[in-house]
Amino acid sequence: MKKIIYIALISLAIIGVYSCRKSQIDDLKLPDPNTRSVTGEGIVAGNVSIDNEYIKVPFKISLTGVAEEAFQVGLTLNNDTVTQLINNGTITNAILMPSAGVEYPNVINVAYGTDNSEGIAIVRRSVLERNYGKKVVFALKLSAPGKGNKIAAGKSTIMVIINTADLLKPTDLHYLTLNGGGTYNVVYQGDYIVGPAGVTIPLIVSLENQPSTAFNIKIKENIDTIATLVGSGTLPADAIHLDAKDYSVDTLVRFATGASSAIVRLQIPWPVFDANIVANKKFAFAFSISEASNHVIHPTNSKLIVIIDPNVNLDNNSYITGNGTGLTAKYYTNTQLDPDDGRAPFVTRVDETINFSGDGWPDNVKNAAGTQLSRDNFASRWKGEFLAPVRGTYTFYQTRWDDGSRLYVNGVPLVDDYTTQWDKDTRKGTIFLERGKRYTIEAHHRENVGGQQAYLEIEVPNILSKRVIPKSQLFPMP
Repeated sequence: MKKIIYIALISLAIIGVYSCRKSQIDDLKLPDPNTRSVTGEGIVAGNVSIDNEYIKVPFKISLTGVAEEAFQVGLTLNNDTVTQLINNGTITNAILMPSAGVEYPNVINVAYGTDNSEGIAIVRRSVLERNYGKKVVFALKLSAPGKGNKIAAGKSTIMVIINTADLLKPTDLHYLTLNGGGTYNVVYQGDYIVGPAGVTIPLIVSLENQPSTAFNIKIKENIDTIATLVGSGTLPADAIHLDAKDYSVDTLVRFATGASSAIVRLQIPWPVFDANIVANKKFAFAFSISEASNHVIHPTNSKLIVIIDPNVNLDNNSYITGNGTGLTAKYYTNTQLDPDDGRAPFVTRVDETINFSGDGWPDNVKNAAGTQLSRDNFASRWKGEFLAPVRGTYTFYQTRWDDGSRLYVNGVPLVDDYTTQWDKDTRKGTIFLERGKRYTIEAHHRENVGGQQAYLEIEVPNILSKRVIPKSQLFPMP
């Protein structure tokens, strides 16, 4: 008659997995022979091996005699037992191994003529790293042995306790950090990418230690943080957070296999910078790594405050259109004297542009009583501000100007030829202006006799072709 072989495991035997310099299991002992079931015993056996992704934990079941037939023993996780031991304080400073964090065979095969068998549980290293400093615990329960064999009562569970601090060192952890954490100031000509639509600011997420297989991370924006930091004085008072429609940021980023870093792209269109030129506000954002499908999020260096200086907009030289209405114009009749000679103007109005010829001008210049300005022997002055649409060295022209002319830009005299001559090629001057800034401008015109015209034109070589300054770029004096 065949012998019936019973497989019994240690009754809730708590066996720790530890590492020495050679990643071996230390301090593993077989149970006291006096407490064993005569039908079998269970231990965690052999050496634990660890690599960049996984930790392999061998375990063993033993029989009281050799198997007369090959058979299988089922394996399942026994989370309830582990949870109970943690909750009642039997195992301290410990967490239950997540089910997704450990792989194990569904069955253990016991070969004919043997009195033991081994299996391997594979633990994801990232679970241990995320819980560094604690014990990570799981239990495997034996069930349903074949060929008439039995599990000894109270001997069905193998408990594995992994002390992460013994198996890993702090320097072994695969930390994920966002640009090193803290505050990241983006300044003019700094680390950003200029494009026709706007600026892209790369925020680097770094992985410490040896790269691994591909995985994903999620980026979270903490909008309320900016208002809190401004209110506390930690951030400058001129820092603002943009509306969601005014920027975009990558919220899901993938690390490629073998990669030590990945890029989060923060993109801001040029029109958003343009809209804040006058206010001269800094843009501020608070980002953090919120989730990672692998590895460990650094507790502090995964949070980043990004502050963008408005001068970044200096890299934008697309044409900026203003909302100007023209220049304040003062006309003086029956005189060719300097418009600043103290006399009251014949009429004051706003001229949308300085773009006049004798056809209709100055016939359309009338005072409140409807009296027309004299065609000859008059003077005029336009004054206000000029919004520079691009950055560069501007040439201002009064070459189509009949008769005398003067021009001041930002207080600098560019033309001074207040004579009775007209249409002189020398009536021009150059000055460097920044895009988006408003500069004072003042132009004088003197009409002697005969024809009359006034065209105030600009040109920026290789950027802006010669043209009459449009209404959009001119603002009346306050």
